[in-house]
Amino acid sequence: MLLFAEYDETLLQSHVEEFQAAAGVAGTFSVNCIHKARDPGRDQMVFALMHETGRTLVLKKDFQAGKSWIEREYRLFEKLQPHFGSSGKNRIVTPVYLAADKSFHITEFAEGRTATDILLTPSSPAQVNQVFRRAGAWLYRLHSFSPEEPENIWMQWVFDELEKTAADSSGMISQDHYGRYASQLLDQSRSLQGSPCPRVFSHGDFHSDNLILGSGNACGLDLAYAKHKPAIYDVADFLASDITTPAEPAEIGPGGVRRASTEFFFKTYRRPFSASILNFHLRARLLLKLAHCRAIEVEENPRARKRFDVLLARLESAFSQPLDG
Repeated sequence: MLLFAEYDETLLQSHVEEFQAAAGVAGTFSVNCIHKARDPGRDQMVFALMHETGRTLVLKKDFQAGKSWIEREYRLFEKLQPHFGSSGKNRIVTPVYLAADKSFHITEFAEGRTATDILLTPSSPAQVNQVFRRAGAWLYRLHSFSPEEPENIWMQWVFDELEKTAADSSGMISQDHYGRYASQLLDQSRSLQGSPCPRVFSHGDFHSDNLILGSGNACGLDLAYAKHKPAIYDVADFLASDITTPAEPAEIGPGGVRRASTEFFFKTYRRPFSASILNFHLRARLLLKLAHCRAIEVEENPRARKRFDVLLARLESAFSQPLDG
């Protein structure tokens, strides 16, 4: 819960009343903000609506007028229900109501813990491994929604993003921390440019906060960025969540993540990639995470410093190994 999040309470209450009138739901809901997005070009907030009977719903809203993604995401939830409904242990959040003006939608609340929460406070290494196994199964289900299409993958976007970050004057860390890795990655990319990689219906933002692990099921959230793209992007996004898990240097593979995390993910994600393509994209993800660290936060915030140090250590371990290792 975001205790001090600022929003128009009267407006939110009117949205709740609109839903209740349309759905014929009586009684009282309490409203609490649980997330505020920092995505550029959006003013997005997510609210838990807790009914007096105990039922909990989730309202997602973009406070910027005229945005089409709210309706698009809602329609995708609708379209994916039959596909996930037949899969048993893997689910997508259930859509409940789309606003008349398309400025917000309401879905059922997904019971369980985020994968992030489990990875930050695991009860055992085995529990961490099961997070990646379950994530692989959920993503494989999503990627099977429509037939894959042939695609050749290009890596220039990684270096464009690094160059853009280096030119940012808002306090990012110095290139001195990652320049040598960027140079090595550029050299490694030359033999991989244009490699085949299937294009599939993809999540587009598949990090560990967007997967809820409940009792016997996994539920995916947030399809705001979903579209057809190379499958490797979602895979690398989730595997990069492994950086929150403590690991000894010997446990780290050539992509900078725990070998066990990759192994368990691919027990259930049954679409193979070459080791070089996978490890390149994992290294790129970690490198971009490092490049986006803000210097003042690293200097003043112990948690930011710890994350920075982990990223440096993971990259050092990754680049000391063969890319196809």
